[in-house]
Amino acid sequence: MSNGIKLGLFALLVAIAYGTAWLKTYQLSERYNEYAHQQIEEQNLLIALKGMNKLELRQDDVYLGGFQQVLETWENAVLGPKPSFYDDAKAMPEKILAQLNQQQLEMFIETYVELDARYVPEAAEQLRILALQNGDSELATEMSEFLLEAFPNYKPKSTLEQ
Repeated sequence: MSNGIKLGLFALLVAIAYGTAWLKTYQLSERYNEYAHQQIEEQNLLIALKGMNKLELRQDDVYLGGFQQVLETWENAVLGPKPSFYDDAKAMPEKILAQLNQQQLEMFIETYVELDARYVPEAAEQLRILALQNGDSELATEMSEFLLEAFPNYKPKSTLEQ
């Protein structure tokens, strides 16, 4: 067999392996996306954002992620197209956090500040804004201090009161 044929077969093998991996990744993230939308319909906003609680899963349970897992799956992908639901999922964390009330935001921060801090600074900023709107300057100050101490590099995206 000539080197050209060997190289072509190798390239074909790599392409098939990559295509298979991409397809499996797509299918898994599509399930996460569908589960997240189902959780929104059921008003389980935190599960829609962060996925199932891994600590509560039993050995044979299937894990279902939320929008965070959809984003984490595709955000560092360099080869191949990203699915259309990835772009939709990018907007969901901000939308979900905006729907949470003070108690839900506080619970979110307490739960995830040490487990998985993704979206914790955004939740703290949302809670700070909510506190300002409700005239609770003590909570607003507490959240500002929390953000400065725990997330000194965090820059709010919000154009609301700073």
